[in-house]
Amino acid sequence: MDDKSVKEILKTTLKFSNKSIKNLETFHDYLLKYNKKYNLISKNTEKNVWFRHILDSAQIIKFIDTNKLINIADFGSGGGFPGIILSIFNENLKFHVKLYEKSSVKRIFLDKILKK
Repeated sequence: MDDKSVKEILKTTLKFSNKSIKNLETFHDYLLKYNKKYNLISKNTEKNVWFRHILDSAQIIKFIDTNKLINIADFGSGGGFPGIILSIFNENLKFHVKLYEKSSVKRIFLDKILKK
């Protein structure tokens, strides 16, 4: 599945806003840039990030009532999946995703992407 098709599914089926899609594009680009030096995701999945990682993570949204006060913990966040994707989706200030990562290299990436 190509990137354009995945973005369309995110918008129509999962109800991602245009702003969220733009934020996902920023995340995607930075992830690939950072992955050249550090192994956040497999090199084999770099060409399929939108389908293999972003859409796969976003599907969890179907099972979360994002209108409620909610806190989610993402243990072993790695490259930010699914935590970053969930937090980009939801702009409700009562919705909070806490990322936990043991690797200092991955924690630094997560800190940098959160600032972007």
